[in-house]
Amino acid sequence: NCSLSNEPVLPKNIILMIGDGMGLSQISAAMYTNDNFLFLEEAKHIGLVKTHSHSSIITDSAAGATAFSTGEKTYNGSINMSIDTVPLTPITNNLNKANIKTGIIATSSVTHATPACFYGNQVNRYGVGEDLATQFLQSNIHVLMGGGEDYFNNRSDNLNLTDSLKKKGYIMIDSIIDVVPPGTEKLINFCAPKEPKSKHDGRGDFLTLATKKAIDVLNTKNNNGFFLMIEGSQIDWGGHDMDSDYIISETLDFDKAIKEVLEFAKNDKNTLVLITADHETGGYGIIGGDMKKNTIKTSFLNDDHTATMVPLFAFGPMANHFIGIYDNTEVYKKILTLFNLSHK
Repeated sequence: NCSLSNEPVLPKNIILMIGDGMGLSQISAAMYTNDNFLFLEEAKHIGLVKTHSHSSIITDSAAGATAFSTGEKTYNGSINMSIDTVPLTPITNNLNKANIKTGIIATSSVTHATPACFYGNQVNRYGVGEDLATQFLQSNIHVLMGGGEDYFNNRSDNLNLTDSLKKKGYIMIDSIIDVVPPGTEKLINFCAPKEPKSKHDGRGDFLTLATKKAIDVLNTKNNNGFFLMIEGSQIDWGGHDMDSDYIISETLDFDKAIKEVLEFAKNDKNTLVLITADHETGGYGIIGGDMKKNTIKTSFLNDDHTATMVPLFAFGPMANHFIGIYDNTEVYKKILTLFNLSHK
């Protein structure tokens, strides 16, 4: 049996955490204003991800998340559509077929570009919230948490998709602090009619609490493992607003969710955690500051995305597979390989 001990152990669960717009400067700014510390520092295996889309050196969130979810580079604005606008299969479909549970959490609407790429297909990301809500109903995703309730039950066609979700066995909680009944395996929480508030404007600990609840639910009767995508959506919005305080508060909020995930992974020992970004936003830079006072001086190149590579931090079994420089499409391929599933 000596040789067996050297067999690589594949992770049972994989948690992909996407800080939208979170480049190295966003991470550094959060760190230097937080006593020079972030929880993500515990993830020691680090790579760099090339973010360009098929159509542009600068990606948007839709093409960036499509690369993570399908392994294909596409045009900006595409939600899981090829450059020829043929629907691509989201990774959650592959996983559901293998009886691997799936979940999505975002601090945006659940129909926003990044979360939508983990279940939907749309030629253009804009103005398709209701269509995406309908597409979610056809998916077999176990957990959904974020904003966008209006797209499900305050629709132009007067359909109430919330009733349909309940019929499909979802437990729906009105508030993230509500108690989830023991044994729940399918859970939905909408925290806003459309887009949630920022952390600064009173979103509270939604992301951390949603993360904890999602892991609890996905880990219930967890025979074949789970995949959970957690997005810190509004780091990007801070970049678009060229608002350093917004970026920092959202990145620190995301880091609290990272703490929750890493604590689970350390206890579980079968969970791979991947912490990355879809792109950098703002050409954000730190041009001064005082570490003793936790203050920094920052500047922006513009109010949009840039083409700079973004970091990926990995923790847990097979974390070493994420060292190096690689395309965002490789993240999809590596995840499927580590779940022992083939990819095209």
